[in-house]
Amino acid sequence: MLPEELTTGTYRASNGEYGWRREQVPPVVAILRDHLQAVLGGELWWVLNADDAWSGMIPQREGPDAVYNWEIKRRRGESWKAFVDRCAARAVEASEVLPGANEVPAELPGQILYNLTWVSETEYGTLGHRAI
Repeated sequence: MLPEELTTGTYRASNGEYGWRREQVPPVVAILRDHLQAVLGGELWWVLNADDAWSGMIPQREGPDAVYNWEIKRRRGESWKAFVDRCAARAVEASEVLPGANEVPAELPGQILYNLTWVSETEYGTLGHRAI
């Protein structure tokens, strides 16, 4: 479903999941939205280099390492298209604001990547999700 330009040269974890750079998130989300895939949430990964495993613990300027993630639940009576659109907007917003300004060290080695979790309407139903 994803074009080769969005997967070639992109970090891929040993489990097959992708970690995208901040600037890659909007085009990835647009493609998922166009295919009516709901981005249920995501998490940030810290990767030192392309050969390393990712860590969900992101070093902070002050205090202990932090985990960054978000999740979206479908609202009662919300159409699938409206849910997909809301999920897409939230995923792009998350990529713009996470991590927050001045939260991570300025000279943090490696890179922060964004991992997304998406499903079709059929898959969503089989997951046992209920609208809130």
